[in-house]
Amino acid sequence: MNIARTADLLFRSTLAPIVLGGTVAPGHAIGARIAWSLGGADAPTDRALAARVDAARLRRARTLAPVDAVPEIDPVDWALAAALHDMLQAANPTFDAPLRRRAAARILDIASATIDRAPPPARVGEALARHTWFARLFDIKRTDTSVSYWLGARNYLGREPPARLQAWPELRRVHVVRERRDVVDLSPIAVDRDRLTQTLAAFLVRTPLTDVATCTRAAPRFAWNEHSLTLLETDGGRRLALRALDRLPALDADAAIGRATRDALQGALRSKASSILALLADRAISAAAAHGPPREPVPSPVDPDALFARAIGAAAARRAVAEAPGSYAQRDEGAALAKALDAVAARGAGGGVV
Repeated sequence: MNIARTADLLFRSTLAPIVLGGTVAPGHAIGARIAWSLGGADAPTDRALAARVDAARLRRARTLAPVDAVPEIDPVDWALAAALHDMLQAANPTFDAPLRRRAAARILDIASATIDRAPPPARVGEALARHTWFARLFDIKRTDTSVSYWLGARNYLGREPPARLQAWPELRRVHVVRERRDVVDLSPIAVDRDRLTQTLAAFLVRTPLTDVATCTRAAPRFAWNEHSLTLLETDGGRRLALRALDRLPALDADAAIGRATRDALQGALRSKASSILALLADRAISAAAAHGPPREPVPSPVDPDALFARAIGAAAARRAVAEAPGSYAQRDEGAALAKALDAVAARGAGGGVV
């Protein structure tokens, strides 16, 4: 297989559409050996497309950090892009046939092995750069179309029905229904759905900022892991995570983080709870400072996981305010912030969540 040609096709069919929006069109499976050879390929032949992708990546990065440029794609990013390409190809409906399902399972296994070999970002800047490639991962959906008409009905999975089938809609009683499906919700599908979800979860572990920034997704469900918590251990990484979370619906984000934090505190990650508490404390301080002391009665989210996240974040923030140098808590602004945090923490304690 020609490495340069494969890299160019991967860029045009998968990477560029993910970054810019558009149709992702995976082709033949790439495989692990080629995936790890793509880092030596030349720049994409379509320079205009590459420039648009770089500009979009920089805009994405600037929503989270004041950067002037984004680095070029590195070998690990190439390998992850190839694994994602193969993962999508394994979900191709054409594999849902008795003699082809084993091939789809094999493609997914190889993609999983490629992902397992990929290291997480070593620095905060690398996490941000990788996020600019895969931030829109969950925008990838397949549009399935059902067309019913006077002589019957047909389904078109991931492709547009022919124009002739939709002609004369009133005369032929044509009814067209389009449904956009997430990758893990595709049906029919040749591979095991749980296996596909696990592979996608493993992919997210290798891009921890994307993992946090998409925590409100339905599946795979967000969970803290060693690499996302490593991101939070640095001030720069925590700021990126906070800014990414601020771009999500607040209640949904709090619910996802609260659920994941409960699980982390009950499992092996309990020893790293301080980094989660620091994130939640910063988030609580930001919310309290923005909205001021709450009115009575204190409003609270209905979701118990969101309430849990807000309550323990407020409790951690309240301790930080009380321990701030210079008796910050005694100043007017510190006292107002402390009052707001106390109210949120008390609501959580009263609800039995902390």
